[in-house]
Amino acid sequence: MPRPTETALKRRARSLLLAMTARARWIYAIPRDLGAQAVRPIALAKGLRCEEEDAKAGAARFSNDKQSASLVTFDSADLEVMLIEADGPDAPPILADILEKTSFYAQSTLLGTALDVRDEEASKALRTLSHMVVTWDEDWSDLFLLHLASPDAVVRHEATLALTVAVMVARDKGPAPALLEEAIRREKYPKLKETMREALNVIHGLTGGPVEIKPEPVA
Repeated sequence: MPRPTETALKRRARSLLLAMTARARWIYAIPRDLGAQAVRPIALAKGLRCEEEDAKAGAARFSNDKQSASLVTFDSADLEVMLIEADGPDAPPILADILEKTSFYAQSTLLGTALDVRDEEASKALRTLSHMVVTWDEDWSDLFLLHLASPDAVVRHEATLALTVAVMVARDKGPAPALLEEAIRREKYPKLKETMREALNVIHGLTGGPVEIKPEPVA
């Protein structure tokens, strides 16, 4: 498919920001090194306290006493970014200070890369974007469909994993089951088909749907 114009990509990025604002959940990907230097001192200076931290996983959660602002960070070596999620009505000014210090990977750039499945960075861009799906819409559905229909099995595998992440972030299965069911019908590789089935089962489990119970092997 032809690459969208820069205007179209920026319009789509704007729609993502509006969706985040409507739900008071803002999620960005920032440079890992700058994030490691800036997030904690700014959060603490703004009156947030570190409630949870897993140094090994590179994850931390900060919040204020009123629970009107929280930050969750996750350092993803695999994606080469730090993901930061800000929640609550008092979170935007804190997030703005962090983003001013760190910069961020623009959603329009990530979308442009993800929409070109021939780009070797397309799958990584999709997986990064999957952490920003605060609500489902037709454009998200089309983007995941594009990757699940790729002739490259590796791209289809990465899209399956990204779709599972998107469901967890959105807290809503949205079109994911239908997308996976169609992908399963088309898939020719048995191992990848099984991965898709497992992902579908996980998604149903996350969203209260029917879960396939596999019998234990007889000893």
